Amino acid sequence: MKPMVAEDIVGRDFNIRVLGLNFHRVIFPVSFSIILLLVLLALSNPVVFGETLEGIKGWILKNFDWFIIIMGNLAVLFCAGLALSPLGKVRLGGRDAKAEFSTLSWFSMMFAAGMGVGLLYWGVAEPVAQYTAWWKTPLDVTASTPEAAHAAMGATLYHWGFHPWAIYLTSALVVGYFSYN
Repeated sequence: MKPMVAEDIVGRDFNIRVLGLNFHRVIFPVSFSIILLLVLLALSNPVVFGETLEGIKGWILKNFDWFIIIMGNLAVLFCAGLALSPLGKVRLGGRDAKAEFSTLSWFSMMFAAGMGVGLLYWGVAEPVAQYTAWWKTPLDVTASTPEAAHAAMGATLYHWGFHPWAIYLTSALVVGYFSYN
């Protein structure tokens, strides 16, 4: 049985080619228009635009912080379940694909790119910023207290532990699978 590819579902006629690039005839114009509108709004009045974005971010964090934490936890569970299930054996690139790099080399590159510089700088700066309320303290605890230290380290471990890697991996698997299989 021939493996199904995206073109079997959507078909090539949904895309147009411009300057050798493939563009979806609905998704590209809509997304480009939204981005262009936002850029023009930001350029026309940067102060108001910044305040509006800050207000939106504050509202999301106030009302949906629980959702963000739950989704991070679900991403970790999803990736662990995927790795331990038979689906963890699916090769990107097809059944006969050969890895260009060894597992150790791949892990080293991902760790160095994703964590190397970030940990050197933010490994100290992030918990200190949250402890002193340079940023808001996690869980709105009082700054510069033992509770603030505990909350700051907890938030830092969440930001630099398995959770962001699981979120990156989930996105990368979707793109990688549909691009190469």
